[in-house]
Amino acid sequence: LPAERTYRVCEQQRRFLASAEAQLDQRVAKKHVVEGHGDLRPEHVCLTEKPVVIDCLEFKRQFRILDAADELAYLAMECERLGAPWVVTTLFRTYRAVTGDAPSDELVHFYASFRAALRAKISIWHNRDHDIREPEKWVRKALDYLSFAERHAAALTSRTTAGA
Repeated sequence: LPAERTYRVCEQQRRFLASAEAQLDQRVAKKHVVEGHGDLRPEHVCLTEKPVVIDCLEFKRQFRILDAADELAYLAMECERLGAPWVVTTLFRTYRAVTGDAPSDELVHFYASFRAALRAKISIWHNRDHDIREPEKWVRKALDYLSFAERHAAALTSRTTAGA
């Protein structure tokens, strides 16, 4: 992946983390850290009358302990990437109404950027596989995720610099 773009995203994420310590501590104190799915993407949600989440990361409990906003931001980012950006607003509006938890927009952008960067990394790692058939497919996918990571990281930067 392009080193400069990747580095810029990571730096924007680090700056946010450095400025959000109190916000993150408060989320832990208010018990917004839960045992969730850990890898919630659209293909893990079955929209029946009562929605069902499938394919939990049962093998690694430590990956399932996370901020509920992280789990939802990941799902929302994936929906956005697949062409359904309206899911972001609907998902968080519903979550806030049901739980009373209102994660900041900055936190949601951070989690979306982090998850997109992680998916970029995992996508590019597929080219290490011995029997890779379409290496360019994984490069395209990684670059797509990197673009989403950049977009959400840029929202962090514009908000933190506007408030500075």
